[in-house]
Amino acid sequence: MNVFALLPEFLQTALTRQGITEPTPVQTRAVPPALQGRDVLATAQTGTGKTLAFLLPLAARLAENPLANALILSPTRELAQQTYDELLKLTDEDHPLPAALIIGGDNIHKQFASLRKHPRVIIATPGRVIDHMGRKSIDLKNTRYLVLDETDRMLDMGFISDMRKIAAVLPPRQTLLFSATLPKEITALAGEFLKDPVRVQIGSVVSPADLVLQEIVHVDVREKLPQLLHELNTRQGSILIFTRTKHGAERLAKQLKLYGQKVNALHGDLRQNRRRQVLEFFKNQTVRILVATDVAARGIDVPHIAYVINYDLPQCPEDYIHRIGRTGRAGAVGSAISLISDDGQKWKDICKAAKFTVPVKTVQKTIEPLPEPKFVAQEEGQAHSKSRKKERVKREVRPSKATQIAKELLAEGEVYLPQGEELRAPAALAKTAGKRGENRPEKNAEKRGVKSSFKAAGKHAPKKVSTFRKASAAARVLETPEEAQTVDKNPFRTVKVGASKKALKRLEQPRPGAAKKHAKPAFGKFYKKRKRR
Repeated sequence: MNVFALLPEFLQTALTRQGITEPTPVQTRAVPPALQGRDVLATAQTGTGKTLAFLLPLAARLAENPLANALILSPTRELAQQTYDELLKLTDEDHPLPAALIIGGDNIHKQFASLRKHPRVIIATPGRVIDHMGRKSIDLKNTRYLVLDETDRMLDMGFISDMRKIAAVLPPRQTLLFSATLPKEITALAGEFLKDPVRVQIGSVVSPADLVLQEIVHVDVREKLPQLLHELNTRQGSILIFTRTKHGAERLAKQLKLYGQKVNALHGDLRQNRRRQVLEFFKNQTVRILVATDVAARGIDVPHIAYVINYDLPQCPEDYIHRIGRTGRAGAVGSAISLISDDGQKWKDICKAAKFTVPVKTVQKTIEPLPEPKFVAQEEGQAHSKSRKKERVKREVRPSKATQIAKELLAEGEVYLPQGEELRAPAALAKTAGKRGENRPEKNAEKRGVKSSFKAAGKHAPKKVSTFRKASAAARVLETPEEAQTVDKNPFRTVKVGASKKALKRLEQPRPGAAKKHAKPAFGKFYKKRKRR
């Protein structure tokens, strides 16, 4: 029986729209008890459709209970983002299901706005939920459904205490626990969180997928990079490379870029926007190679990954299972290559714990000399650009066309420049005419005549200049020489060139020896007032 027939019509339509018509084994066994309201403990290998196994019954139950909400906890941001995207595909305008993505590294103010809209489904990482609980910005009192996705990975990342704090504030609920492996800690946690769960186990939880061809290559540490370049150049399709550390991922990505490979790095130090961008470029095959740490071993659901290369072996056998599970998904055949150098003991431990059902193939190393780098590294590129700037010949500074014409006019004597004696004339005029009371009647009459002329023309008279010295300097600069008036109309020949800035400053300076009779004794008054107090 097709269990999709038990779902509401809008979910069946959404599955048909995505081209999903047959359920996977984990969906066949987990969906019916979840629809009945039972707790479920499901273990299955990666790439078997566990996400839809809990999203489908969750969406159906929320449609039946409009007042109930759900909380989905994921170990990594990438896995939470993938779950959020899959949930959006199951909804439409007629059957909306408001959801909020609450993950670390994302804008918290944006999350505040999402939570204020009272979403019915919250998809989050445990750490960020604890953060919002401390801020009292998240409401979990109506949470009737709890999903723990990739629980074994959350235990490995140290989220067990956060999960217990979250579960302690939730009301009575239905809990769905999904995991790829089943260590003792998961069994103890299931007894703590679940009530009479339905046990669902698909395949072996300690062995990799049977559709993944595993190969190993024994190389020295210095031979890793040449062997990796050989594997990349001889294989087609998208490739996911795993390293042990964040620094190692960045360094390896830069080295591969030197040799013309389209590659990006993915690790925990990247900002959330950059991580989304890197994953998007890898999914749409803009970038062929992705170098990642174990943070990407969970949550990357890219069907077109053809090869997984373990540049560094993982710390524990479970991480190896999750790594190679990124390929061979949804029934496709994949391949996993591991470069083994000085970590042979780790490989023996992996073989003991994984219990491979498919024999591992040993491949002879093919070491070729490293080719010349095709590109310059980023740091070297900056130094290279600086050296090129030093070698670059300075361009000759060419004067503007107006400057050239002005120089030609000066050479021809067409422009009038005041001489030294003429510059001193306005200062002498200011000395003689700046005395108080001199020519007062004539000046008043002249002012009245100017004002009446402006009134007759319908204009306002210009503002009074503060000092006669400034007025005389402005008049001297703007006056037109008699020689220029006789010249024919030419814009360049009517240019008035005044005194220099030094000469104007000299005119504005007070006369030497002038008495400061009218200076206000401001400091003296202030000092006396202070003294009286």
